[in-house]
Amino acid sequence: MRSYSIYCVLVSLMMLSGCTMSDGLNVFDGEDIILDNGYEPFSLHDHNGEVYGSQNWTESIVVVQFMLTNCLNACPTHTEDLSVLYDEFQDDIGVNLEFVSITVDPWRDDQDALTEYMTAFNTSWPMVTVPFLNDENLSVIEQVWNDFGVTVTLLESNNSTSVQGRGHTVYYNVEHTNGIVLVDRDGIQRVRWTDDNWNLNGIRNDINSLLNGF
Repeated sequence: MRSYSIYCVLVSLMMLSGCTMSDGLNVFDGEDIILDNGYEPFSLHDHNGEVYGSQNWTESIVVVQFMLTNCLNACPTHTEDLSVLYDEFQDDIGVNLEFVSITVDPWRDDQDALTEYMTAFNTSWPMVTVPFLNDENLSVIEQVWNDFGVTVTLLESNNSTSVQGRGHTVYYNVEHTNGIVLVDRDGIQRVRWTDDNWNLNGIRNDINSLLNGF
């Protein structure tokens, strides 16, 4: 009787473990995004001035980076590591996998700034900003930040009197949620990597997991 009871407990634990895995918890090396987070369709412009938006992500795994060209700490490291991964996954790029960088500083990061940044880091994936500064375009990119859980805070100079876009001064710094979000083929955000947990090998593993259908 005791053996039967132990057997039942073991079976129950196995079933519980199976349910946990099927719910998608603790699947990735990075931070699992538990809720089925999608995003609103959006349309912005890339570094070439071409329309770029969520329509470019159809049925692909997408590595979405949030960055700014004026960043001096985490962004350069993240971009360098993503460049390594972009080269490693060349056979999948444009077929099963996409990379994109979305600025959190559209006031500075116009097409020229993004192109210069790409040249400096020898990258070739799309870097995206607003086509030009107005409230409508800023609302679009702000919605993208919000959908991906990215917080953007402008720290402005008290000495500046000139303004640019939405009334903020031209002298400012940007604090933001850095890192990347991996999106699956169904357009669901699955895993987040930030400066707190950044690990090149772990990101590589998570991209492979999504490519393999996890």
